[in-house]
Amino acid sequence: MLVDNPKIKRGVLLSTDVMTLVLPVTIFFPESLPYLVKILMQGAGYSWAAIIACMVPVGLCFEPIRWGIKLLGDGIRVPRLKIFAVLCLISIAMTVGGYINATSPVVKEVAFDLSKGAKGAKEFRVVMFSDLHAGKLMTRDRVGAIVNMVNSLNPDLVLMVGDILDDHDSELSGAADELALIKAPLGKFAVLGNHEYYLGNSWSRRMLEKQGVKVLGDSSSIVDDKFLLVGRNDFANLRSGGPRFALKNVIPEGNSLPIILMDHTPHRLDEAEQNNVALQVSGHTHNGQLFPFNLVVKKLYEQEYGTYQKGETQYYISCGVGTWGPPLRTTSRPEVVLMKVRI
Repeated sequence: MLVDNPKIKRGVLLSTDVMTLVLPVTIFFPESLPYLVKILMQGAGYSWAAIIACMVPVGLCFEPIRWGIKLLGDGIRVPRLKIFAVLCLISIAMTVGGYINATSPVVKEVAFDLSKGAKGAKEFRVVMFSDLHAGKLMTRDRVGAIVNMVNSLNPDLVLMVGDILDDHDSELSGAADELALIKAPLGKFAVLGNHEYYLGNSWSRRMLEKQGVKVLGDSSSIVDDKFLLVGRNDFANLRSGGPRFALKNVIPEGNSLPIILMDHTPHRLDEAEQNNVALQVSGHTHNGQLFPFNLVVKKLYEQEYGTYQKGETQYYISCGVGTWGPPLRTTSRPEVVLMKVRI
């Protein structure tokens, strides 16, 4: 809602017009901009888009107040300037708080007992993260800090559950190279998420394998002779004409080991249950990342975040450790997940 002062109106309109143009310029003319300028403009543009998306429902909440005041009769002025000031303060708080939150990942600890009471069960420290989105805005320094966090947890095994790479600048900036520094004696494994398929299946696989990451695409690997790790091709592969085989055809015939499944998108969770998967880990949802998109995500998925169980199959859906688009988070803390898995 605009205030009555014409100069303020013009200033606000001009500023919003400029900010609205920033993001399209970085998307359609990326080669015409110096790298640092492109990063700064893209961060500002995405942040502005996020503010608009989040402020629309907040602004709508003020509409009943405004109409209520008008309906009370003449002589009562709608406090437009005050309402505008409140909206600006909410915007500032959301932007600053959302950025601080997005750049302050936490360690989330969860435990899963897949042993079914078997003697000689062993506990594995499995570190899992998803949705890193290494690229322009998820810089080498930020990726390096997350890698240090992962290593500080002394993992036996590291699982990267898709959308690890966001754009080809992850190679140019060296952000992807930081993944080579992850240390895990039983290996580091990944599945491709929808963003890796957007970048190109071959390029993404090659980039991750260059960092010593084993990519599982509708394939499996036995870990420490204790469990079978299975990785799925994401649903995004179907859109480009690639395969996503039925899970029963991915699990080796005659397998008797407990199964841990990596599947980027938590869709059709019943397939894991039907194939006796002990634990499925997923990401993709970001838990909405920004209010009110968490409410939308909650409607789209059977389980959008956290632990879940169907029958004897357990699930963990991560909100992710990075951001896509605006470098802001208002619905959850970015997380690296330490799973203590007893098998």
